[in-house]
Amino acid sequence: MIEEQVVITSITDRGAWVEGMQQSACGSCSAKAGCGQHTMSQLGRKVTLWLPLQAAEKFKVGQQVVVGLPEGAILRSTLVLYGSPLIALVFGAIVGHFAWGELGSIIISVLAMLLGFMLARHWSLKNKQHWQPQFIRHCFPPMSIHNADNIIQSLK
Repeated sequence: MIEEQVVITSITDRGAWVEGMQQSACGSCSAKAGCGQHTMSQLGRKVTLWLPLQAAEKFKVGQQVVVGLPEGAILRSTLVLYGSPLIALVFGAIVGHFAWGELGSIIISVLAMLLGFMLARHWSLKNKQHWQPQFIRHCFPPMSIHNADNIIQSLK
């Protein structure tokens, strides 16, 4: 599971909006001068996600939590959402070209691409629960030295 620490920005009855800073692990990479990921991490772009929550869980705005996404969910969703329309477009262009030439290629490829988008929407709605981030655990702030001393004194 891919985990990320985020901050809750707003809460509703059915879930919460969380926000995290997009981080990059390319600090030691030699290609950072020409890398888009490095440039985006320098900008500090915030990533906002919808997180479904159960009613029994207690959350506050500003609280830090850890959310997780199942391994491979990003790859599978990307293949479905981008791959199915693209494959349908190419397949439609080939079939249309063999059947009716250039005009048939254009018309059939556009129709096939629209069908690919409809299939992608169907698959994404069907697999929504598997591709959505989930609450994993609360993040507790580090204890101050004063609080730690009080806890140690109470244990003696």
